[in-house]
Amino acid sequence: MRKRIGIIGAGNMGSILAVKFSANNDVTLYTNMEKDLPLYKKDMQVYLEDNDSYYSGNIKEITADLKLLVDSSDYIFITFPSFLFGMLSKELVPLLHEGQHLIFVPGSGAAELYFKDALKKGVTITGLQRVHSVARIIKMGELTKETGVRGSLRVASIPAAYNSVIAPLISELYGLPVEQLDNYLNITLINSNPILHTSRLYSIFKDFPDKVKEYDSLPLFYENWDMDSATILVKMDNELFKIFDKLEKNGLPVKQIKPILEHYESKDEEGLKNKISSIKSFKGLATPSVKLENGKYIPDFNSRYFTADFPYGLEILLSIARLLNTEHPTMDEVDGWYRRVSHNPDKGFNLKDIGINSEKEFLEIYK
Repeated sequence: MRKRIGIIGAGNMGSILAVKFSANNDVTLYTNMEKDLPLYKKDMQVYLEDNDSYYSGNIKEITADLKLLVDSSDYIFITFPSFLFGMLSKELVPLLHEGQHLIFVPGSGAAELYFKDALKKGVTITGLQRVHSVARIIKMGELTKETGVRGSLRVASIPAAYNSVIAPLISELYGLPVEQLDNYLNITLINSNPILHTSRLYSIFKDFPDKVKEYDSLPLFYENWDMDSATILVKMDNELFKIFDKLEKNGLPVKQIKPILEHYESKDEEGLKNKISSIKSFKGLATPSVKLENGKYIPDFNSRYFTADFPYGLEILLSIARLLNTEHPTMDEVDGWYRRVSHNPDKGFNLKDIGINSEKEFLEIYK
């Protein structure tokens, strides 16, 4: 039976999902960039690099009208970056109605906290622990490249009982097996981009601007991953697991996130460095930077690696760590550098800004 599916976000991942899901469902794709609408074709394609093949779909509607998307959809997949969640929740939640389902790809970035008022309307929230592949637009609105497709997915829902309902549907849509996670904290606290990207950026640029004003050259972001980056990443991961220890004492065990060394099948920091630098789907990705007229480089603070992964990634973890009173010196060091050099010292995530002022209020969302 064909499903009515909406996808919010017509970028890299949104484009792939629109094509993938439209094979057997009625898909509406939403972009918040109305000027780009003429670039989008309903018969978009995806190039799957893993086996040198193409697949295509036919999208029912491509729109910049959020209400049209909501009215056309029972299942709404959200691929927007987390720094847009605050803005999007204010626009989207009033349009939702009982029986609709929000699915966040991925589900981190405090999605369930920003959209918690949707739960009061009888809307469910589901999140994927990680994206299913690496996506890169080749030609906007026409062709997207997909590589590094995972062998399975992991999902969690609020309310938790809905997980057993949505997991088979997600498995069908993606064509992948799906594991159901015990609670949504296994997604909120995932040790992915919020510590992966931020540890690497800090390692590369930590001398900017005090000791280094401009860089003659910069390493590739993943392919030239070094020991300093690996060491900082492991320290931040250890601090994240202190949050897990505190949550378990409060009756909310987070057991389905692997330590970063285990996730990357590494015994130590050197093994981690070698593993990350050898991942095929990460090959050739540049460090986010701006090339100056003199041919030198400075950090690109407008890159999503900065605008999403610090204020709406790392700072989510820090906000929770502070609420639970756990130790986080390396996270503080990395985040403090970002706040100082980005000239946005007060911009970012704070639990109090979304109405959570105590440990009890936070825990109740997940219990």
